[in-house]
Amino acid sequence: MRLLLLTDDYLPHPGGSRVYYHNLLLHLEGTETLVLTRRRAGDRDFDRAQPYRIERRRLEEAAWLRPVRLQFLPVYGGLLWSGLRAMRRFRPDVVAAGEVVPTGPVAALLAALFRRPLLLFTHAEAPATLSRTRWQSRLARWVCRRARRIVVSSGHARDLLGELWHVPEEKIEVLIPGVAEEHFDEAYLAKPCADPSRPRRILSVGRLVARKGHSIVLEALPALLERFPGLEYTIVGEGPLEGELRETVERLGLGDTVRFTGRLDPQDLLREYARSDCFALPNVDDPATGDTEGFGIVFIEAAAHGLPVVGGRTQGTQDAILDGRTGLRVDGASREAVAGAIARILGDPVLAQAFGAEGRAFAETSLRWPARAERFGQMLEQIARAASRGKTG
Repeated sequence: MRLLLLTDDYLPHPGGSRVYYHNLLLHLEGTETLVLTRRRAGDRDFDRAQPYRIERRRLEEAAWLRPVRLQFLPVYGGLLWSGLRAMRRFRPDVVAAGEVVPTGPVAALLAALFRRPLLLFTHAEAPATLSRTRWQSRLARWVCRRARRIVVSSGHARDLLGELWHVPEEKIEVLIPGVAEEHFDEAYLAKPCADPSRPRRILSVGRLVARKGHSIVLEALPALLERFPGLEYTIVGEGPLEGELRETVERLGLGDTVRFTGRLDPQDLLREYARSDCFALPNVDDPATGDTEGFGIVFIEAAAHGLPVVGGRTQGTQDAILDGRTGLRVDGASREAVAGAIARILGDPVLAQAFGAEGRAFAETSLRWPARAERFGQMLEQIARAASRGKTG
């Protein structure tokens, strides 16, 4: 079995979907894989360390075409040219696209030209965002019709595909992300609220963008500090909102409470999970762009460490947080609701530890990457067999 995956971007550039693809491929057995993607700083060292092949091209958008929403045209051209060469040389059994746009149309053309089945990955943010533009929505529907199978990371994404693009449910496979094995290491198991002698610690991990909800946690801190003196809040990640968040910290006088770490190496990230008492990322949907949380891998990473979690009540968290069992889902736009949820956890060690234990058990039994990759491998075999019988879409 040979798989060709075209994706607009890939590790080491951070992002939840890139982690998702990498872990599927890392644990996929019996399949030779080639990933075709764009160049990124530090990619050579990363690529050499992988058990699957990665080929990179310079894929640059045309800024001057952005006003007419055609900035992806050069990316399409570069992907198509590189994809044609890869198809002839690698001869894959299945062609996969990591995104509906821009890789979806190119992968669909390659699959049709070489009579191979198409597998499409998408996440909740794609239907919500692309449906705001008529031509992109039409292009996306065409790609979905060409796909033999569409893989999504959450039930929310499946529902959006049916609602916005009328994709038949039987064509969609929900493959919830897994958790990397290092997050199950007993040495990094959190002990939430177990030590009354030390200050409580809140942790957020994620890209610093508005919809993740860091600013709401910051606004909630003054009220929380009245109840939990010495409270510490650690923000792990990078992004365009960092300057604004730092200004908020200064405005609220939280310099001794909030710590920005930037992007951490894996070992340091494990330590941050282990030393924390509550994980909070009260995410919201962005009404201006349609951007939404696809799944929220960091919620299940935190759960694997035995941390209780607080997340927004967006559809993207419904599979990642078992509300009232592994943590709490609240209105992520409400400072009072976020403060109340965090205070409920930090003020009740028995509840915090119960949420943490159930989250750990949930991750251990349902969310390990080898099992996720095994199901993905079965899917590839099924669509390849169907194609060999002349049933390509």
